[in-house]
Amino acid sequence: MALRGDQAEVANKLLAMLGEKNVAGLQAPTGWGKSFVASFLIKQLGGRWLWASSLINALVEAGKALGDFGIRHFLSTGRERLCLKNYRHSDFVIRKPCGFCQFNRPIPQSLVKALINAVDYGVVREFAEEGGLCPYSTQETLVRELLNEYGDLVVVLMNYGRISKHAKRFDGLIIDEAHNLAVPKLVSLPRRGFELLFEKLGVEGVDVKDAELVRSLLGELLLTIAIDSGLSELVSLDDLVAFIESPITYYDPDSDALIGVKLEGLPSLENKRVLLMSATLPPSVLSTIPVIRVEPSQVIKARVGDAVMTTENIERLKNEVAKRLSDLLSDGLPTVIFTTSSKEVIIENVVYEDELRREDICKRSIVLRFFGKYAEGVRLNCYKRVVLLTLPLLPPNVMRRLEVRGLRSVDLITIKAVQAVGRLLPSNEAIEVILFDKRFRRYCGVLMNYGIQCVGNG
Repeated sequence: MALRGDQAEVANKLLAMLGEKNVAGLQAPTGWGKSFVASFLIKQLGGRWLWASSLINALVEAGKALGDFGIRHFLSTGRERLCLKNYRHSDFVIRKPCGFCQFNRPIPQSLVKALINAVDYGVVREFAEEGGLCPYSTQETLVRELLNEYGDLVVVLMNYGRISKHAKRFDGLIIDEAHNLAVPKLVSLPRRGFELLFEKLGVEGVDVKDAELVRSLLGELLLTIAIDSGLSELVSLDDLVAFIESPITYYDPDSDALIGVKLEGLPSLENKRVLLMSATLPPSVLSTIPVIRVEPSQVIKARVGDAVMTTENIERLKNEVAKRLSDLLSDGLPTVIFTTSSKEVIIENVVYEDELRREDICKRSIVLRFFGKYAEGVRLNCYKRVVLLTLPLLPPNVMRRLEVRGLRSVDLITIKAVQAVGRLLPSNEAIEVILFDKRFRRYCGVLMNYGIQCVGNG
């Protein structure tokens, strides 16, 4: 497998960077070939590599690139996907079933040897199930064997959540889709559900808007809730566990829900070669480590508005803003409006996220939350206009706590803005981008690094 000329030039520069500082970044457009460049680097450098991403599709594509370069690799997965009893994450947290599972038996060395050429967890599950063994234990035993036997050149691919467990075993790490390290994960649970839950439990005097108090109580009552089917039907156990595991929680009056916020973190990466890759590396990464940037093939022009869309101003100007947006939508151009709260402004002839059905997508103009359930995973390239109504920020007290954990506001604003615009791409036609909030102008210089150019007024 040979790289294109432009890819080879980038690869050689990255090799030099990794030789000097052991850490480098690669920002290049989707489809440019980052996985091929990373595979070339691994081939040149040798050793044991962990390739991590938040997206299974990215890992599958990485596996194909590694195969093209003849590099031994294995795509691993988490406990939930391999469990023969179909236990979920919440089951492992609450019930801790593995110690009593009939499949939890020693893994024969003969089975590990038979799987040594497997390239993904699907084959492992099939072999383990036939032998009445735990597929997850089989996978972990196989990973150890691969690292021991082929430490001169081997790659194990896995989700971010498994990095902490395995990082110390590897010489180098590829952090794919690295922008997701700067995007907090949110879980939202309706306040009313907690009221009903505590009522059924006989727990009185709880202020269900006190998120930290609710989180503490849930930790104590979780097993009781899980055992009682009537209680577990009131709220999702997976969401409850995600909320309990969130280091930041708060009550959101706009959605009348309790929100849990969790930020992906990396373990200590000292004395390891690390390559961070993404089409949209966070600004803090661009400014703190050596990065090769491949310019996007097109520059998207974005009109910046003249309204300051703070919470106070939205309340004061919501009628005026609603009229301006309704006038904008009157031309019939299919439009996506992104905002921090789904109904800050009531607009006619749109569908809001809370009422959105899959069949509405591409047929109606829609309003989505930056941090809502449609924030990723649904293609929106049938739309021709995107409006970013407000800055994509969480409440000030939450942002302060995230900044203590290393997430800068500029990272979150930039990455979420670029992702929102990118949801409409690729498109065969030009798209119209409107940054409605005047405060976006502060970030125009940064946005230009991602192919978005601010122009005029919205």
